[in-house]
Amino acid sequence: MAQLPSNFVGLDALQHIAEQVSTEIFMGPGYSDASEMDRLSIDIVSGVQFKRTIHILLRKGGTTRRKDVHKKVNSEVGFLKERTLTVKLSWDHYTANADDFCETVFGVGAQEQFPLTTQAVTAILTNYADNLAANLWWGDIDLDKGEEETSASDQANALFDGFHTCVRRDIEDGIISEANGNLVPCEPITAPADNNDTAPYDNFIEWTHKWDARLRKAETIVYMSELTAQYIAAGYANTFHGNFKVDYQVGDNFKLPGLSKVTICPVPGFGEGDRMYATIKKNFVYGVDTLSNQTYVGVKVGTDDDMRAVQFQIQSIQGAGIRNPFKHALCVSDGTLLPTDFVAGDYTNSKLTISIDEPEGAQGNKVLVNDVEYKEPVETSINQILTLKAVAGSSQKFVQWSNGAKTATIQVTGTGTPLGFVAFFAASV
Repeated sequence: MAQLPSNFVGLDALQHIAEQVSTEIFMGPGYSDASEMDRLSIDIVSGVQFKRTIHILLRKGGTTRRKDVHKKVNSEVGFLKERTLTVKLSWDHYTANADDFCETVFGVGAQEQFPLTTQAVTAILTNYADNLAANLWWGDIDLDKGEEETSASDQANALFDGFHTCVRRDIEDGIISEANGNLVPCEPITAPADNNDTAPYDNFIEWTHKWDARLRKAETIVYMSELTAQYIAAGYANTFHGNFKVDYQVGDNFKLPGLSKVTICPVPGFGEGDRMYATIKKNFVYGVDTLSNQTYVGVKVGTDDDMRAVQFQIQSIQGAGIRNPFKHALCVSDGTLLPTDFVAGDYTNSKLTISIDEPEGAQGNKVLVNDVEYKEPVETSINQILTLKAVAGSSQKFVQWSNGAKTATIQVTGTGTPLGFVAFFAASV
């Protein structure tokens, strides 16, 4: 410990702070996107121990008869259907430096606090919650085929099955189908062709009329992409030639006049296409296992190579699911849906990009990255030292880099996030 800074807060303080912060971090999108989860009316449940079985009673209707006309009817109430919410273990390992956690204790006695350190630890662990949130819709555990076969982006999106994956599996299992009335065709919802095109609105309204009667009577939310929501709103405005607009609420949810119980919920990262999910509130569920001893955060100071290294390991157990997939609680349209590049962080783009700013018609100016001519973005890693060298062509001269450096050769350090530099050249005359 002698090599640590004198004002380092210490392992005990870091562990205590990490445990305090992680209590909320473990909730994943329930912490990082709490307002969004509330806007979308997604139910957050805790205390799940790997699996939670949900029982749904499917009731039979239409059996009641007038007593003075018909004989006695022995009606079955219905039957119970089991649904299982399965949660999976995820983990992450972060390395920082002791210099990031140096400060004098704030307060005295039992009230001792380290506000800057608490802020730093929160920022580190919030990244974990963001990664969990990125799996909420498109997560698919089948993407992860092991370290050797799986790309970084696939591994990051394979923490648990997201809602789209849950719907796809129910369709594959025949639970969601046209025969069951919870997969209902809808005419394509695309951008209006002009200011008189009402098709997006008309097609949406026609689709709602095909829902099960019980779903239409319930307080219903409809998940869709932001573009699909915009097309429907534009189609509605075209219907009334701009004299009426949709009723926007907080967070860009909106209602259409005449559909008082239907709330349209545009979802960032929902995907590209016009598929939609109409469902009762709190039917989409995000569960967290807060009872398992495998849910924890640990802190370690010092490694064999670096006494100043501070390592955080955090792991938790979570999953997503649909509580009730039957037609009185859910209706899926048959539209298309493709994933978009909507993920947490920049792990898919840790590349170095270099541009050359030169007079029109100039030739021969180039940049070398570690003695290799730059031709396309270069993949980098955290703390990697990169040597950039600007080489002027004939009748040209190097002026400076975009970071202000005026020497032709500079060194930069990889950060794990995108890096961008511009080399400025001018005519030598």
